[in-house]
Amino acid sequence: MKTIKDYLLPCVLLAAFVSSAQAVENATVCVQAAQAALFTGKSPIQGFNFNNCRNGSSIGDPHLTTFSGLAYDHNFPGVYRLVELNGASDFSVLVRNVIDKANAVSSYTITSALKVQWAAHSLELHRGKTAVLFIDGKKITLANNKTQKIGTDGTVSRKNSSYFITNPAADLAITVYAYETYLDLIVTAPNAAKTLGLLGNTIDLSLHENNGLEVLATDDATDPSLSKVNIQDLTRYVESWRVADSGLFSYGDIAQEPDYTAKIYTLADLSDKQLKSVTNKCKSIKGDSPTFNMKSCVFDLGFGGTVFSNSVKYHQPAFISLEVMN
Repeated sequence: MKTIKDYLLPCVLLAAFVSSAQAVENATVCVQAAQAALFTGKSPIQGFNFNNCRNGSSIGDPHLTTFSGLAYDHNFPGVYRLVELNGASDFSVLVRNVIDKANAVSSYTITSALKVQWAAHSLELHRGKTAVLFIDGKKITLANNKTQKIGTDGTVSRKNSSYFITNPAADLAITVYAYETYLDLIVTAPNAAKTLGLLGNTIDLSLHENNGLEVLATDDATDPSLSKVNIQDLTRYVESWRVADSGLFSYGDIAQEPDYTAKIYTLADLSDKQLKSVTNKCKSIKGDSPTFNMKSCVFDLGFGGTVFSNSVKYHQPAFISLEVMN
């Protein structure tokens, strides 16, 4: 598979920063940029120089975009490690994915909870009419526009239904858009961060299993923005980052076990009428945005209807999309 160097262009994206009164205490470059994006209502990718910081994301019916710009779908229930630093001993980000209500094609998988772990502290955020927040296993209430310290390791701030979690020592931030039925999240990390997990790393478009093995993908001969992967290779990769759910979270139902033999749905499963309708809707949403992810928008609206309409603007731009071969 190609490396990120094959796709990077020398560009500086628009920077926007909040006032010092709103800024997280002692925040560093990537944390400040991600926070500015939250307060201005923009996706973090629009708020910082791509040469300094990178975004990885899990959006909607989870569509993942790695820090290096590889997009793929993750439709399996279970608890998974999205990000880890130093073998997860210092810091990690976990998500609980569950199968939610059925739609016209199949049941869809959404993220119901997030757990952030430091060496000595933890934070959980669960879906709900008002998101349910735990720090070190204790349920807390965080008022709007307030910030709570997490020991000396991090902070969590609330802006309406969005939450902003920081790890200043690593210059890493997590922006969570919390809805009643699911969570969207964007992780912002320094360009030089040595990240592992389902969101990959900042310099290599390839995916790697927990044991370090690279997932074999084949570049498409006719489409330079597409690579293909065997379903068995992808599911082995996904399973390598799965974590046992029992006792891990303080709240909510345990995630179902993943069925890796289940059909993986693609846009080809939509009728021509459905595809045309949602494509037109996504074009109207896209406007003149240079970073809009059309494929993920079409997938979310096509299979989830209006359920994921709030999410489409948070999809991160990708250099390569990974297509799974059933």
